[in-house]
Amino acid sequence: MAYVRNREASVDLFKLLKYVLKRCWLIVLCAAIGVAYVYFNAPETKADTYTASGTMYVYNGNPNLINYGYTSSSDLNSAVQLLDTYMVVVRSNKVLDVIAERLSAKYPGITPAYIGATLSMGSVSETGVVRVSCRTNQPQKSADICNAVLDVAPAEIIRVVSAGSIEIIDYATVPFSPDRYASSNGFMIGAFAGAAIAGGILLIFFFLNNKVHDTKELKEKYTPPVLSSLRRIVGDDNKERSAFRLNNNAPIDQVEEYAKLRMNLLYVLAGKDKHSVVVTSAVSGEGKSTIAANLAISLALSDKHVLLIDADVRRSCQNSIFNYKAKSSGLSEVLAGFNKWESTVLTTDYSTLDILPAGRTPPNPTEMLGSNAMHELFLQLEKAYDIIILDVPPINIVADALALSAEVAGGLFVVRQNFSDHREIQKALNQAEMAGLDVLGFVFYGEKIEHSGRYGYYRYYNKYYRNYDTRKTEGSNRRKSKKK
Repeated sequence: MAYVRNREASVDLFKLLKYVLKRCWLIVLCAAIGVAYVYFNAPETKADTYTASGTMYVYNGNPNLINYGYTSSSDLNSAVQLLDTYMVVVRSNKVLDVIAERLSAKYPGITPAYIGATLSMGSVSETGVVRVSCRTNQPQKSADICNAVLDVAPAEIIRVVSAGSIEIIDYATVPFSPDRYASSNGFMIGAFAGAAIAGGILLIFFFLNNKVHDTKELKEKYTPPVLSSLRRIVGDDNKERSAFRLNNNAPIDQVEEYAKLRMNLLYVLAGKDKHSVVVTSAVSGEGKSTIAANLAISLALSDKHVLLIDADVRRSCQNSIFNYKAKSSGLSEVLAGFNKWESTVLTTDYSTLDILPAGRTPPNPTEMLGSNAMHELFLQLEKAYDIIILDVPPINIVADALALSAEVAGGLFVVRQNFSDHREIQKALNQAEMAGLDVLGFVFYGEKIEHSGRYGYYRYYNKYYRNYDTRKTEGSNRRKSKKK
């Protein structure tokens, strides 16, 4: 059976939108950086500027036609085409020298180069009307330079071009307000550029992100069912592992979700010859040991005679959950023939739950787990217990879980939210398929469990869980009976 579905790659637009909206602060930040960049690098935004404009009409056609009030389109085209020539003439040293000399009394130190840098000319709607503009940081200076050009330039243009005539239509007036539009336009361009860069970065990270976010992804990409979605409690890093063990003080929603996992597991095991199950994952850190321990406890609470085997002999950790000595004799010693399993298993606070520790790390763990001694051990254990849970190493790290494929009914595959990688999951499932390990289903483990399209499901249903939590009521009744 193929565990990975062969589907064409598609983009979930809703998920993409949600991903971007959650990180809109980055877009806003980059837009602000773009505005700041424009402000500190564009000269026109550092101080207010003022633009003054005047117009003149350039006539370049047959003067006799003016008497009839008619001007041909060819005449207008000729005038427009001569604009570049007019601009060269206006910017010539001869014209600029005359303008600078005229303005020197009012503006000492003004130079022809400065005047040329402030000037611009253009046709008005592709007509023979030419607009002359001057932009400086002083409104009166802009108007004075523009009017000086309008007074001096026409005669020089007619002399150089040797045709037509020029008539001043409007002289420049002193502008009352600065050129806000240019500054605003620059800020908008900066903001848009910054936001576009941020959006591009978010898209790249979205498409490169292969983490598992919800159970929907597991159902779409893989064939094994999702048996349960378990809430992961985020605790202090220094907190003991035993604090995360299922007990009477555990949140009721966790107790119920493990009960659902227990029921689903028993359902998929119905009809199978074997009742041993490995709990594994793709890589380390996904929570398999915690889930294996709590699943074993949940099964014991349902009056099943359960054995939890710490088969992760390389990095055993069940001792920190159930508080027994780390160097206790265990599976390694039993398989090596040094101990009998009956004298090696440890009892727990739960009357129907026993633990077989990992024991000392052998030199050849994979070969040990796939040996005939392991096969003989399973034959005995399956007669003594209703169900056996094995905490085994991740599939992509070592082959220990695969070595047990012939001895167990199947495996539970733990996937941690926003931690497990689809590429690692696919690799592990392919290896399980090749080794003949039946993946019974996924256990989704995360802080933000999604249920029916809603996050915060447990918070939403918390009050209903509390109404059905009889543990406190039973405890209070027992205390009252003791007082009597």
